[in-house]
Amino acid sequence: MTAPLHRVRNYEDLEGPQGREVFFRPHRYRATDLSPLYAEVQLLGRSCALLDVSQNGAAFEWPKDLRVSVGDRLDNLAVRFDDHVPFKGEARVGSVREVSGVAIVGVSFEGLLLPIDEVLDLRAIKAGTQPPAPWRVPGHDHFKMLVSELRLYLEDAEKQLAKLERDLPWHVLHGEGSPARAALMEKVRNTFVADVVKATEEIDAAVRSVPPAHMPALVNWSRRHLHEFFMQSPSVHRCWQKPFGYPGDYEVMRFIYEKPFEGPNLFAKAISYSFDQTRAACAVRHRKDLVKRQLREMIDSRRAPLKVLAVACGPAQELVELLQEIRELPAPLEIVIFDQDKGALAYAYRRLKPIADARKARVVYLHESVKRLLRDADLFTSFGPFDLIYSNGFFDYLRQSTAVGLARNLEGQLAAGGRALIANMVPENPSRWYMEHHMEWHLIYRSRAELLEIARRAAPCARHQILEEESGVNPFVEIRRE
Repeated sequence: MTAPLHRVRNYEDLEGPQGREVFFRPHRYRATDLSPLYAEVQLLGRSCALLDVSQNGAAFEWPKDLRVSVGDRLDNLAVRFDDHVPFKGEARVGSVREVSGVAIVGVSFEGLLLPIDEVLDLRAIKAGTQPPAPWRVPGHDHFKMLVSELRLYLEDAEKQLAKLERDLPWHVLHGEGSPARAALMEKVRNTFVADVVKATEEIDAAVRSVPPAHMPALVNWSRRHLHEFFMQSPSVHRCWQKPFGYPGDYEVMRFIYEKPFEGPNLFAKAISYSFDQTRAACAVRHRKDLVKRQLREMIDSRRAPLKVLAVACGPAQELVELLQEIRELPAPLEIVIFDQDKGALAYAYRRLKPIADARKARVVYLHESVKRLLRDADLFTSFGPFDLIYSNGFFDYLRQSTAVGLARNLEGQLAAGGRALIANMVPENPSRWYMEHHMEWHLIYRSRAELLEIARRAAPCARHQILEEESGVNPFVEIRRE
């Protein structure tokens, strides 16, 4: 039998106080310690703010227009907590001091003691009957209504999908490649997913005009109503947990690229699929396709060797797909992929190496810190110059001056006629509420004009233009070196 955690000790084993604690003094409670009770001292028809109190004395702010000295006797002094007056009687001034221009008087009670236990009991009762309400904020009824309606929808859908799950065999739910599973995914996409994505975009539109001071309460409102549902998705849960310290790691990208319908049950899979179909997730796939098209056009249109640099490559999905689709390279291809995440490089290496070797493409895997990337203008010099440099999602996290500096360094690594493609999410992203309220996934959004301004400041002598991917929320700025 396991011994109890807190056993009864013998009196002989008990230890008393040490040092100054040997001389007992009643414990003093600050007024803030006794919150939510409102505490004050009443004297000569005045109300004075209480600073602290014990069984045998108190300290409080003294009125500016009254004189006071140590040793003065005060008649009919009252200590009040809300409507309760536990002490009323004589007190003697024991100290007078000044703090930030305010006179603070310390008094000792004469004859009577203040029953502090009664005050503590009142504090406990008041605190226990007034639970905190961090979700409470006036107004924003449309936002609150939309969030509440989505919760009701998800509650009903969870029950309906659980019922459907009981009627389906395991391989349809969790297997791969069967016609029944494809039909199930299509059904979920056209019903549940479409409804949830539409609802999240309506909520995003409703929250756009919220004052910053009200936002924390509305975040709490969202999470109280919806978080438990969204967290059933492995991809959304990983964004929220951030095991690598940031939300969009390569495993999250893998969910978006390769595993849209993941989860332990059908409802969790449906939630995952709804995140996969948000505009932001679609933009991740579309920007990958844009880079892949640009690379394919360059490979098909030239016979000279081609050098490419992928910055913060993640799983390098665009390169995997590109090399899978090209059976034979018309000219030598050399690719440098950079990432600070060793796991991302290992995953990219495992997938890229067989097909790169088969196509006789040379791939260099560069593992370095983001700090060095941002500070060392010559980090890639020994590998270049490059015909194409691209960054799909890294600039979303960079401050303006840092973004300009990195863009300048990348443009400096281009060969004559070479291009740098830099992507950035725009503020119109309708998935922003979903990302920020439920994943704490915050980006630095930039308009197309702001993206062009970064390019102009970084490379004033280059040519610049905006390239659009299909979702319309994650454009690239192209910097072409003359």
